[in-house]
This record gives sequence, C-alpha cells and structure tokens, in this order.
Amino acid sequence: MLINDYHIHSRFSGDSNEDLDKIIEKGIELGMSDMAITDHLEYDIVGMTDKWKLNLDDYVSTILKYKEKYKDKIDLKLGVEIGIQPHTREHLEKQVEKYPFDFVIASTHALDRHDIAMGELQKHRNKEQLQRYYFETVLKNVKTYNNFNVYGHIDFITRYGGSEYRGLNYKENLDLIDEILRTLISKNKGIEINTSGYRYKEDRFYPCTDLLKRYFELGGEIITIGSDSHIKDYIGKDFDIAYDFLKSIGVNYICSFDQMQPVFKKIK
Repeated sequence: MLINDYHIHSRFSGDSNEDLDKIIEKGIELGMSDMAITDHLEYDIVGMTDKWKLNLDDYVSTILKYKEKYKDKIDLKLGVEIGIQPHTREHLEKQVEKYPFDFVIASTHALDRHDIAMGELQKHRNKEQLQRYYFETVLKNVKTYNNFNVYGHIDFITRYGGSEYRGLNYKENLDLIDEILRTLISKNKGIEINTSGYRYKEDRFYPCTDLLKRYFELGGEIITIGSDSHIKDYIGKDFDIAYDFLKSIGVNYICSFDQMQPVFKKIK
C-alpha cells in the first residue's frame, strides 16, 4: 500500500494526454490516501507552443470537481508545477495567489528562457559548465520565490544532453547545493524525491542520495515523493525504493499537503 503521490501530470499538461478518471482510479487501486495533480504552469520559454499554456481557471475548476467526485475514496489535492526562472517571479507568483492550491512544486525547466530538454543550452556549455550554471540559477530561484512548497527534481540537469551530460558533479557543486538547501530550509520549504530517474535510465532518484542525505543533515524535514507520471501506469512507480532509502537513513515519514501546509505521515 502506498501513502500518496505528489507529482502527477494529466491532460492539462503539454506533455500528457492522460485522463483524470484513470489517474485517480489508479491511485485508489494502489491504496493511496491522497494524491496531488500537479500539471505544468510554464511561462516565457523560447518556442513554447499553445499546448503548454495552462488555462488555470479551467484547470482549477476541473480538479475541484474531481475532488468532490472522489471525496469518499481518496483525498485529491489541487496542485501545480511551476517552471520558474529568476525573471518570471512576479508573474508566476501572482498566478499562484489567485487560486486555492493545496500544493505547489517549483522546478527549473529552463535557463535564460531556453528549455533544458531542447538541446540549445548544451550547444554552448559542456557538462561541468552547464551543471554549474544550472545550480547557480536554482539558487537565484530559491532566494527569490516564496509561493511554493517543495523544489522539484532539484538535480535533474543530468537527464538531458545524452551520455556526455549524465552523472551529477555533486562534490564540485557542493557549495551551491548547500546554499540552495540552507535557503530552502530557512524558508520552511522542502524537496521531493522524484522517482522518474529510474525510468530515464539514470538508475537513481532526483535528487541523488548524497543530496538527499545532505538535506536532512542540514536540518531539512519536508519531503514528498512523486512519480512525475504522465501516464497512469507510472503512478507510484519505484516508491518502494524511496521508502526503503528514507528508512535506511532514519527518516520514517513523508509529507502530504493541505492548503499549502505540510502534514507528516509515517512510512509503514
């Protein structure tokens, strides 16, 4: 039995066509007490097409209808994943403030308006340079933004660019990573364990176990687990590995969220 999944995409995201009923029924089948739909809210990315422009009025009203529909079977949370850049803070935070979100993931999907997945950034920086620049940007983001709960897949820069960009330079960027984590902790923000790294053939979580351990060593407490699923079959995938890892380092809980406030739940 799984506790919850706090990173799920549906047909409202530009990279998913999954039906909400199928998503929710999968969560019920897995025995989850709650789950968060966290579709993409992106802004000011070069080449971003209309399918990536989230209609928040439609999205929020639809999720709230499904929340009511399934209230006797699962606690559906109104979430969103905002793709943040330092210059987009004012616009995105105003959008978030308009709606009764339970949970907000902040993620860095783009640097200087260029989507990391598209390959343009890799043309101008090698692995070491790109990872350094990525963490410098994440640090700017965590210092600037406030209207979020956890930072998503905080070291996923290794996902894109092919084999020469794989593998995290953890020690080389530890100064930036530590400052990022300390800033998050000081703001009472958390991080997520994103299990999609196994599906992307990196054989790891995002973030890596060293970074996760460091978060707790520095006094962090807020942790969610998300599949980053875009189809129903990935919901809750590899969560057993995440639970086992947390227990192995003495962490016996994960978080749910209600009205942007963490609720700590024991891992059984």
